[in-house]
Amino acid sequence: MRIGVNGLCCNESMTGIGRVALSTMRALLELDPHNEYFFFLPRDAPRDLSLEADNLVLVRTEVSLKDPVRSTLFEEFTMPRRLRGARVDLYYAPSFLLPAFPGARTEIVCIHDFAFRLYPETKSTLFRAYMNARLPYALKRAQRIVCVSQATADDLVLLFPEVERERVRVVRPGVDLKLFRPDRRVARADPPFVAFVGNDDPRKNVRSLVDAFPVFRARLRPHQLVVVGPTERPANHGREVVVKGYLSDTQLVELYRQASMVVHPSFYEGFGLPVLESMACGTPVACANIRAFREVAGDCATYFDPRNPVAIADAMEELASDDASAEERARRGVRRARKLTWQRTARELLEAFEEAVS
Repeated sequence: MRIGVNGLCCNESMTGIGRVALSTMRALLELDPHNEYFFFLPRDAPRDLSLEADNLVLVRTEVSLKDPVRSTLFEEFTMPRRLRGARVDLYYAPSFLLPAFPGARTEIVCIHDFAFRLYPETKSTLFRAYMNARLPYALKRAQRIVCVSQATADDLVLLFPEVERERVRVVRPGVDLKLFRPDRRVARADPPFVAFVGNDDPRKNVRSLVDAFPVFRARLRPHQLVVVGPTERPANHGREVVVKGYLSDTQLVELYRQASMVVHPSFYEGFGLPVLESMACGTPVACANIRAFREVAGDCATYFDPRNPVAIADAMEELASDDASAEERARRGVRRARKLTWQRTARELLEAFEEAVS
């Protein structure tokens, strides 16, 4: 079988969806030496993606997500022609949408979340209009619909009751346990810091964390707040708030291991990759009490109401003031993370591929 995969989200500063697509592709190639894969990349994809296999063809396209109009037109109208030119049997779209017309006999789409419907204030009017127009078409046409969590699958059947449940598969993202793992040789930083990993999407709720941080800091010895991701430095805060910007996976691992805790205050998520990665590194986690985070972390995290900065401060204080409890949750987190690997993701996704073509 010849399988085409849309990797246009794998650019130089890829966010969660790009990291999921790339890691899934690596795991598929390790698992499956039989099918032939065509991985379509943006022109600004990193040169070294650690993708090497005899059954892989890397197709570097002429578009970039930095030019959303041109990249959208490519995905809608040019991609089907490229797929037919490569004689692709199955097309996998890791990011919500299918092209305007089919380029392969079998099509599978991955849904990460429904923020544009459930939290419309966090998305632009243009983005909402485009997704509302195009997503129902993709959901109707796809032979299989992959959801990154049961929470997202539940949202799917609630928002689109016409979608047959037998076409929906839950395939959770994973973590690279060779990289994201504890290292006893690495000590927590001194002075200590609290880490946030995400972007400036309003639903990530970094504003409430920044508001909660002075309350927490006033109760205990001074900490710093390290904000990682494509976001601006919060106004009216001194040296206690540090913005790191984009970090590589290797740099993220170092950050997780040195952080006294990682805090995830999102109002809404489809999965929660930073939660899983934090757990895998043995770092205590405090996160919002939302379905996706509960699904990922279970009883390994300290939960809080993300709309209440005092509750966020209370959760951070609980982890910072009770080392024994924090470390026990961290140990449970490591064990739980070992069950969610990219190998498992690839195996379940390949099963969905095989079902769709049978």
